[in-house]
Amino acid sequence: MTQIFAHRGASRTFPENTLDAFEYAETLGAGWIELDVWLSEDGVLTVHHDEKLKSGESITENPFQSFPDSIPSLQDVLNSTTTLGINVEVKTPDSHTLDSQTRMLIDVLSRMLQEIGSSRDFLISSFNYKALSYFREQTPDTPIGFLIWEFDGDLDSLITKIINSNFQAIHPANTLVTKSFVTACSDKNVNVNVWTVNEEDRIRELVDFGVDGVITDIPDIALALVEGQSS
Repeated sequence: MTQIFAHRGASRTFPENTLDAFEYAETLGAGWIELDVWLSEDGVLTVHHDEKLKSGESITENPFQSFPDSIPSLQDVLNSTTTLGINVEVKTPDSHTLDSQTRMLIDVLSRMLQEIGSSRDFLISSFNYKALSYFREQTPDTPIGFLIWEFDGDLDSLITKIINSNFQAIHPANTLVTKSFVTACSDKNVNVNVWTVNEEDRIRELVDFGVDGVITDIPDIALALVEGQSS
């Protein structure tokens, strides 16, 4: 059955990337949440989409304690939820380089996952292929999804790259996904988790295609659609 990932939590109901949004997604019955992580100046995995806060304060250049209370750490999310799988998107300054800040983020994240063990499900994603490859070196077993918003049309080469990198999933933008895209990935045991899908008809279509996951701002509606199509 297609899994529903609550995009930055139940972000149509509560502010995105907040504990309220994540806790509500769990209450709704979402199997997964998707969230964004940066590393603060003092080494805390900080859940926020942009590197800078609305105040202009840089996450990577300031200690976690200086941020508003509404901004959680990844540990806060773990403490406030119990069953949710967590799709951590590793945020990087750009999608092409592996800088020292990103290496430190991945080192801290890898240590956390080793300490947690198998008590929670994690999936690590990023648009930055080099960052994901570095994470794979540090953490051999945690599933990885490669985020893409475009590709050159050579799906076979993309799937081969995923398999050879020991990644488990492709996370394509909604506009890229066709039935043939999903079939080609499924044939090679590569999961497809699609972002960000908020149109009901499109969610139904993707479920019919057999996608593994739908990342959405409306997890309550998406869950009802999945359950309706599986009954």
